[in-house]
Amino acid sequence: MKNRIITALLFIINGLLISLIPTKLFPVCSSKEMKMACFYTKKAEVGLGIIVAALGVVVLLSANKYIRVGISLSQIAIASLVLLYPLKLIGLCKMETMSCVAKTKPALIVAGTLLIIISVVNVIYLLGSKNGETVKN
Repeated sequence: MKNRIITALLFIINGLLISLIPTKLFPVCSSKEMKMACFYTKKAEVGLGIIVAALGVVVLLSANKYIRVGISLSQIAIASLVLLYPLKLIGLCKMETMSCVAKTKPALIVAGTLLIIISVVNVIYLLGSKNGETVKN
């Protein structure tokens, strides 16, 4: 029970963080006239953050450890996208001095890496437990 609540809260907080980094915490360039790559990365990251948080709610509601393992594995894939969108898939502004490159990119890298670590630790914990279908801890 403790594992489920702690993991769910970590997923929800991390999902909200991923959504807030490019919008409020370290906002990307404002694009009123011309939409730059950072605008599209922001939209993608907000969507991924919402998915991470929603899966955190599912973890909170699910007592089946195999469902939680599957969700944690899917979080690893989502975290990979969180990392790849600003780095390779969509990208950010080309100027290294721009706010989105100097602040948003490192923050998203930290949030994505943190999500991978949380998910891997949760998978290892759940698969190592011996409680059958549900994990009490």
